[in-house]
Amino acid sequence: MSWFVKEFYRVGIIRFGKFKLSSGIESPYYIDLRRLYSFPDLAFKVINELIKIINVKYDAVAGVATGGIPLAAYIAFTKRIPLGYVRVERKSHGMESKVEGVLEGRKVLIVDDVATTGQSLLTSAKALKALNASVVAAAAVVDREQGARGVLASEGIKLYTLITVTEIFNVLLKEGLIDNATYREVMEYTLRFKVRRL
Repeated sequence: MSWFVKEFYRVGIIRFGKFKLSSGIESPYYIDLRRLYSFPDLAFKVINELIKIINVKYDAVAGVATGGIPLAAYIAFTKRIPLGYVRVERKSHGMESKVEGVLEGRKVLIVDDVATTGQSLLTSAKALKALNASVVAAAAVVDREQGARGVLASEGIKLYTLITVTEIFNVLLKEGLIDNATYREVMEYTLRFKVRRL
């Protein structure tokens, strides 16, 4: 998968610096997959690779707002199956629903762009289950290796990801796109927050 890591770096999806995550933790890198959809040829290739590794039957896709929505749309439209999405918070107007789309009774794949702690995916899974949808699996392009896999596994949900941040950094170092100092910094951070893969 080194080809798309190099492309991610080239188009600015992988950035280095100081970034505050939604968890409140400061990170020395950021994976900005929202930029992916500005490069449709790259997006199409990456998402097709993700679709290939998802080894479970599903008949609907739900994206986690907001990062998972474009990814879910690509998957749903490629497979010609229903699409929905889950809000982080219930809206306070209109139908006031947390889940958009007709997903009741469906076998749903939930998707997000990046999996970190797994809390957004888990919250989404619970919202879908409350509507009598069956959550058969979760998927993300990148696993930050900070607990998502284990959190979801504890609820019986398998997480499919295309690549881990460790694999990304190894490719970037090997290709000479980052120096040893940057590699050490991001790997020290990754190891400090890494949760053992199940």
